[in-house]
Amino acid sequence: MSPGVRDGGALRELGVSRATPALAAAFAAAVPAFLLLAAGALLPVVEGGERGLAAGPVVLVVVAVLPLVLAGAFAVRGGTVAAAGVLIGAAALAPGRAVLDLQFAVEPSRASRPELYLPSDLYAHAVAPGLWLLVAGHVVTVVAGVLALRARAGGEAGAADGADPARRLAVAVSAAVAAAIGLVMQPFTSSEVYLLAQNAFEGPLVAMAGYLLVAAALPVTAAIAVSSGDAELMRGSLLGAAAAGAGLAVPAVIAALGLETLGLSVGPVLALAGLVVLVVAALARIPAADAAGEDEADVRLPGSVRLRAAAGVGALVAGACAVIGAVTPQLQTQGPIAAPESPARWSLLAAGLVVGVLGVAMLVPRIAALVRPVLSVAWAAVLVAGTAVLDTAVTATGSAGGVASSGPGVVWTWVAMFVAALTACASVVAGAVERDDLDDAGRADEEADDAAEVGGRRTPVVLLGALAVAGVLTVVAFGLPVFTAPDYVAAGLWARLGTPSWGLLAGTAVVLGALVLAARSRQAPAVGLLCGAGVVLALHAASFPLSRGEIAGVSAGPGFWCAFAAVVAVLVAAMAAALTRPAAGGAVSAAGRRKSH
Repeated sequence: MSPGVRDGGALRELGVSRATPALAAAFAAAVPAFLLLAAGALLPVVEGGERGLAAGPVVLVVVAVLPLVLAGAFAVRGGTVAAAGVLIGAAALAPGRAVLDLQFAVEPSRASRPELYLPSDLYAHAVAPGLWLLVAGHVVTVVAGVLALRARAGGEAGAADGADPARRLAVAVSAAVAAAIGLVMQPFTSSEVYLLAQNAFEGPLVAMAGYLLVAAALPVTAAIAVSSGDAELMRGSLLGAAAAGAGLAVPAVIAALGLETLGLSVGPVLALAGLVVLVVAALARIPAADAAGEDEADVRLPGSVRLRAAAGVGALVAGACAVIGAVTPQLQTQGPIAAPESPARWSLLAAGLVVGVLGVAMLVPRIAALVRPVLSVAWAAVLVAGTAVLDTAVTATGSAGGVASSGPGVVWTWVAMFVAALTACASVVAGAVERDDLDDAGRADEEADDAAEVGGRRTPVVLLGALAVAGVLTVVAFGLPVFTAPDYVAAGLWARLGTPSWGLLAGTAVVLGALVLAARSRQAPAVGLLCGAGVVLALHAASFPLSRGEIAGVSAGPGFWCAFAAVVAVLVAAMAAALTRPAAGGAVSAAGRRKSH
């Protein structure tokens, strides 16, 4: 047999299509990527610094090469699609891990990574070559993932495994969310003088950004992988993401068990438990539900009901956690010194009550569909107020050896923020399912309505003008301080960047997104989105009167008046949408009512 025939037979045996060159390039990049990570784990990351664990390099090398070993094992067995998925899953978490490692370049004494560096003083230390090898390894990992993704785009799609994708999606995303929550929690308890045990929101800004990027990438990667419809790609992507997540959780557990001054915390244990379930979701076959005797529409409709109920429960939990976070101490002190209270805690209390009330309304079937668009936007108020509350704890505990430590309110606040974000995801997905249900119930009537809305006429000038004015005022309202006081400078979007700036940025993005979607939505969703935007803006403006008793000499700032004007513009837009935008077709609504029964 000629070499060309042998090569062609080998390619067919491995199931490799025309994507082979790109996949080979992905493996060619993956090998040096993980070699760089292993070398960075062996070399010091800080000049003159010492590791807390003698076994730290071995642990780091093992977790660094784990994704490459998994990808190689799949490739040797002919599972090239799964091997590409492993590289894609590992690459999804690499940007966050690179940002997390860069904390050593900014302020190494505040990096809670004893497996790489155990601080013994507060002096500034120069960066050692090991750090740049780690960062380079993460960058090349991203390159390998992009090449693997291109290989899948150029190849043939694999087959599904016959399992129920909805159930696998629920299990995988839930496990990824649990792992993400564990990663942003306190990695260990510490009695070490120079090693602070802080969760992501208490730590420095760079480390917080890295943890949040990893925490966001885990559930997103799980959702995209399961939704791909390719069983092998899904399996590899979930395993790759789990292996990359273990690279953060495993060293924290070993450091807590190996150092006398450290203790085991719930965070990494929860992260590992979530990653284990993610591996099970990747490898196990989840049987499909028995849908015999039911058509597709009847099976799918309860999905929107369950998703709305899940969003309602999430809103209730987020609201309750926000209220508890507002009324419990953010700081604890030793001695006669009283711990300062955050002036933004009353804003968090108000946001928690509003989101909780919306959660209760979501559990009422008759009005859940109307409340859902409001909740899809209003959840951002918890982020805006929560980051402002956490700023007090971050500032007070920012230096080692301080007299203040974080109190229970910190944990409740960031849990409220995280659950609020998950609630938003459930609410948005519920909206997508609702649109699919309308398509199935009366596609012809809906197309006629769409033609009347989009093709038959343009969006009213009054609505467009009000939305444009509201958008400009929103940016200014979140960018400028809501209140001013002597010797007090509030955080903003372009001045005094700090922890609250992340919440302000999230609020701006969510409200602007709602304004854009409202211009293209039907009557009820458009009004709901605009009402949600008004809630976020009103709560942001209310931080001025709610803080008047907390700060001496406080007065309204330019952000307050812009937020007040933005609320007026949003209300005008809502009235314009309600008066000029036609509702959904009656036939579709009737069909939907018949299906719901």
